[in-house]
Amino acid sequence: MSEHPELPPTTTTAEARDELFGVHIPELQLPLADYRAGLGAAGLAAGEYYLELGSGHGHGLVIAAREFEADAHGVEYLEDAITTALARAVKAGVVDRVDIVRDDVRRTSFAPADVVHMHLGPAFHDVLAERLEQQLTPNARVVAAGWQVPGWLPLPSALEAWDAGYVYRPADPRWQVSWGAVEPLAADALDQPAHTVAVNVHADLAAIEVRIDGADAPDAEAVVSSARAGRGQQVHVAWSAPEGARFELALWARSRNGRFTQRGSTFTPDAGLDEA
Repeated sequence: MSEHPELPPTTTTAEARDELFGVHIPELQLPLADYRAGLGAAGLAAGEYYLELGSGHGHGLVIAAREFEADAHGVEYLEDAITTALARAVKAGVVDRVDIVRDDVRRTSFAPADVVHMHLGPAFHDVLAERLEQQLTPNARVVAAGWQVPGWLPLPSALEAWDAGYVYRPADPRWQVSWGAVEPLAADALDQPAHTVAVNVHADLAAIEVRIDGADAPDAEAVVSSARAGRGQQVHVAWSAPEGARFELALWARSRNGRFTQRGSTFTPDAGLDEA
């Protein structure tokens, strides 16, 4: 177990400490079945690094360590909750795989985590989103119990498996954008048909560009409306190509922490036109 850092003594309200975090709210306690279902939907595997933000009395940590055989790490502000959680881990026989630090989750490093679990309320999920995008690896999953993370794109497979929350991969370029509606462009001055497709952006991205792949790529042209966009915003990709041309549009971008996407989400114009 980690040594607890010296922090100011707890008080009865977060407002008195001028903090968002650190209050144990009984209404936010997650049923044990929802812990199990959420971690299962995220695919938590034996030996993975599980990080729970606001780990409370340790129910989730014990489930992750005992039932999923993960290395369970918690961040909690209240000392009495930490004491209770460690006692629960001892009783369950998994204290050697449970570690808890007393800290404010806004100062926590997310970088080592394979799965992050949070059940903190919609405002807190929003506050933490940018740092999670920046620090996690592309394979890392975030379990948001109860509330969505505004602007993020949940994994459809997890939505089918679990109805009490959402699972995300916020640093995976395949889940940082999604393609929307297709519309025709006025083509009076063009020699070939032209269309535009909306792109929903689910992370803070810069240096956005569109690339064209496929057998007829040399015959097509495409341009994106903006090189920068934030989580929850939208850009548009316009393209023109001869009728019947076969090609694919791929978005590339750089996240705000400097990592380049590896050929992000792709779009096949014929499929979009069939659905338009």
